[in-house]
Amino acid sequence: MSRSYEETYRSSIEQPEEFWAQQAERIDWHRPPTQILDASTPPFISWYKDGQTNLCYNAIDRHLESRGDQAALVWESTEVNQTKSWTYTELYDEVNTVAAAL
Repeated sequence: MSRSYEETYRSSIEQPEEFWAQQAERIDWHRPPTQILDASTPPFISWYKDGQTNLCYNAIDRHLESRGDQAALVWESTEVNQTKSWTYTELYDEVNTVAAAL
């Protein structure tokens, strides 16, 4: 059974390092972090300071095979009453078009 929102939130507040270490396990890393949080320079906190990952891969690429046709991004405007959505495959194509132009 999955945890409720309240339980998840409470865990993130009461045991932040343990909570965010568990969340880090859900990310694909090139180099996993050895330190979850660094609070040595208050009020600044660094998360996953020595870890290395690829944000685009985690957000889009790894979902292509199993979820390529599912909505990855949905834009809704209440001002003009419009909705637009992109599947993971469509978003991947858009990202690659922009990357090729850079």
